[in-house]
Amino acid sequence: FAAEKSSSDEADAKEKIQIEKWLILGPIETPFPAFNDEDDESKMDTGQLLGYEHLNIKNLWPTAEDKINLTDGAIMPWRSATAGTSGVFIASGLDMPQVAYLAAYIEVPRWMKIKVDARGTFPFEVFINCESVVKREKSGQLDDVESGEAKLEIGKHLLLVKTVLTPGDSLPDWRLDVRVGAGKDFECDPVVTLDPIRSMTIGDILNDPSVGGVQVSPDGRYFLLTISRRTPPEGKSESWVEIRRTKDGKLYKTLQDLSGAGSWQWAPTGNRLSYVARKDDAGTLRILDLDTAGIETIVENIKDFSGYSWSPDGTYIVYSVEKKPEKDKTGVKRLRGPYDRRHSERNKSSLYLASVPAGISRRLTAGEYSTWMYSIHPDGRQLLIGRSYEDLLERPYGQTEMILLDLETQKTELLFKGRWLQGAQWSPDGNKILVTAGPSTFGEVGKDVPEGVIPNDYDTQAYIFDPKTKEADPITKNFDPAVMSVYWPTGRDLYIVAQETEYTSLYKYDTGEGSYKKIELPCDVLSRRGAARNKPVLVFSGCGVNEPWRVYTADMKGDKVKMLFEPAKDEFEHVRIGRVEDWNFTASSGKEIVGRIYYPPGFNSSTTWPCIVYYYGGTSPVNRAFGGRYPKNLWAANNYVIYVLQPSGATGFGQEFSAKHVNDWGKITAGEIIEGTQKFLEAHSFVDPKRVGCIGASYGGFMTQLLITKTDIFAASVSHAGISSIMSYWGEGYWGYLYNAVSAAESFPWNRPDIYVDQSPLNAADKINTPLLLLHGTADTNVPPGES
Repeated sequence: FAAEKSSSDEADAKEKIQIEKWLILGPIETPFPAFNDEDDESKMDTGQLLGYEHLNIKNLWPTAEDKINLTDGAIMPWRSATAGTSGVFIASGLDMPQVAYLAAYIEVPRWMKIKVDARGTFPFEVFINCESVVKREKSGQLDDVESGEAKLEIGKHLLLVKTVLTPGDSLPDWRLDVRVGAGKDFECDPVVTLDPIRSMTIGDILNDPSVGGVQVSPDGRYFLLTISRRTPPEGKSESWVEIRRTKDGKLYKTLQDLSGAGSWQWAPTGNRLSYVARKDDAGTLRILDLDTAGIETIVENIKDFSGYSWSPDGTYIVYSVEKKPEKDKTGVKRLRGPYDRRHSERNKSSLYLASVPAGISRRLTAGEYSTWMYSIHPDGRQLLIGRSYEDLLERPYGQTEMILLDLETQKTELLFKGRWLQGAQWSPDGNKILVTAGPSTFGEVGKDVPEGVIPNDYDTQAYIFDPKTKEADPITKNFDPAVMSVYWPTGRDLYIVAQETEYTSLYKYDTGEGSYKKIELPCDVLSRRGAARNKPVLVFSGCGVNEPWRVYTADMKGDKVKMLFEPAKDEFEHVRIGRVEDWNFTASSGKEIVGRIYYPPGFNSSTTWPCIVYYYGGTSPVNRAFGGRYPKNLWAANNYVIYVLQPSGATGFGQEFSAKHVNDWGKITAGEIIEGTQKFLEAHSFVDPKRVGCIGASYGGFMTQLLITKTDIFAASVSHAGISSIMSYWGEGYWGYLYNAVSAAESFPWNRPDIYVDQSPLNAADKINTPLLLLHGTADTNVPPGES
């Protein structure tokens, strides 16, 4: 391989693996530009030809079936080739410069530093994951070796070689030889293959296209999506707007390079879109006519513009301005109460009305408190608006008002004042109001828990409120799934997006019969969604427990759902994802605890595997969403078995189950996690009981800390933004006392030391024998970093 190497170099060279199988693209004829001989200073030579970007390699992941479009309209396939002892031979014509690409995949079972030796008769450059590793800009002898190295994470990586040939006298064969190895520092060598199938990487989670806001045209014919993605290796973010047909998902228009544009909405009439163009701290509201491409400005350069809504007939827009207070020059801030710690607490939001087409605008609300809009009455004459303010005498230490505002007279009528009010919208006929709120919001009528039990007011319910009688009908009181959002487009059918155990489901509720019907979905989790104003058409993004996000449409009248397109289809085409299975157990209390298992892609039950146990333990279940901040699929791809469980207190299982969260702070939950882990290990002999770790974040971080004060079954533990002292979290976290208004209802440090002291992991830190990794952001105001 190299005639005059030292003995140590020879030993190192022998450790390297020759890449024998290649995918080759080319040779591709690449003539020098016209007038190339007129100026020696700017003349393109072979080295410059090598550096020119003929092919965008950033998203390249070639297979033998892939083809490339050439500049002359021809199509060239990647083809396979085999190297001999002197490398791979590239057949070429000699009448003009040519370029060729060679590709192979390197797979490593762990972090490795890979060493690369390359030799060739003509200039070449070797890339691994788009990063240059070895480069030679001049022709040379086959014995001349260039070396480099790359640090690789576990998984499969693309090794790509670009090489160029320019005509000349008595040219040698066009050959290239590349060898790779891990060297003496590693026990195993990388595997070289042409198989493009790979396991998931962190890049798949961070860089796959994600769906933002979804908006459906009033007639249901089109929908709008905001798509964003990061581009490796720089990680720059880009976003654009796509308008597609709901009929088949076909692309209708793409909107890009509209500086600062966002908050897209369909106008109630015509084929028009409204949007806000933001610059610095001001916003301009504009309307884009998709048929004429004309743009009309409604209000311009409004300082602190925050949001807007269309009237049903499209004759006006209600917008809000969130005015920020003047900066205090004294350097001293007197806190008016616990709320006032939050940076935005003194911002005051007011409502304004602007006519369409652009004309008159006027202010609708002022006063001491911020106001926002829930819904515009179908006749356009009244607004349903809200106000809230601090009230420390009763949990959750704030009151919310639902108010009727007459646009003609500016008179207001207080319809309701209370707690845990989340959202409100008019019924299609304008006679009732659909409200989402906690079980306790309207007193006893919404509660479905045993006598003496305090409900979990994060377990959101839906009510139909009569503005005349001020009475609320709790339509989901005996409906176990937790309400996430509601739609009431037309007629008497309304639609509920609900958290149902680990799933996000869609239900239709007949207000006449009082009956529910589940609409079967082809995905586990329904997320971003939009509904048409005048048709029962819903468009939403959804994913499976091991399936990336897709976009679906639902004809809610016929209960038909179909997939429209897959934004990340190309990115995940060659990704191998392990299977996921349900695994539930019956706790000693008699309750069934729901869970699931993620298997590594190459799982084999005849060997043993390390395991990660994941949980939240707070009031929300760990749903079956793909990817996310705590990507179980990615952990499994790194050869862990993952066990996820949903202990008592989670919403989506009924009010009685979720009420177990109240005044528990890990008494029940920690026991269920330990019991579940033990039963999981007993039932699955392929998990190594000595290599089981646990991880959780926020309340789950608290659970991690608490668990390892009670058991030594875990080999390692991770607490991300975890709570170690419930008392200090209650007093110092900006939301600590608000969260405890539910999780520790009517309980305080002075009357419940069994919660605030006994359940705080800090007070049992001497019992911890498990290695613990604490992760925290220094700017965290919810769980202050002092908790870690």
